Amino acid sequence: MTQFTEVKTPYEFLIRWNNDGTISGAHIGFLETVLRDGEILTQKQNNVESVEIGLNEGFPLSNILDQVLIDSLILIEKLQSEIKTLKELK
Repeated sequence: MTQFTEVKTPYEFLIRWNNDGTISGAHIGFLETVLRDGEILTQKQNNVESVEIGLNEGFPLSNILDQVLIDSLILIEKLQSEIKTLKELK
């Protein structure tokens, strides 16, 4: 009997930086593959989707980075916000 399998794998990870070196955003793209008895039948690239960076929403960054890196990005985002607030108070 013929067996069909669908597989979704990441094929592209894009990161954009601001002029000051901070990350402004990230996207990930997936490749969807349909296999028939282990042989590729079809393959297509999906649209990219946002990746959650720091406190933002999107594709789970935990599927890409270790928790320690995620914690660091969240802390950086919080500290940048605090710095901005303190500069505005001057």
